[in-house]
Amino acid sequence: MNLFTRAYISMKTRALKFKEDLKSDERGVSAIVATILILLIVVLMAAVFWDTISKWFSDTMKKIFDTADPNQFNEGDLGGN
Repeated sequence: MNLFTRAYISMKTRALKFKEDLKSDERGVSAIVATILILLIVVLMAAVFWDTISKWFSDTMKKIFDTADPNQFNEGDLGGN
């Protein structure tokens, strides 16, 4: 066998072994599953309490914008020259 044939067979064997090891490795699967479950729980909780959350946001925005005085700042007070 010449040098290139041996190198090709060696690289092909290593690639196949890497592929098989990657298929059987389950270390990262539990972290992915846990992340997906947490996201699903958060979305479900937001859907269940949407009316309450929506009312709270609208009340908060109303308080913020209703109490703001539009004439509070003069044109020269905004930091421009």
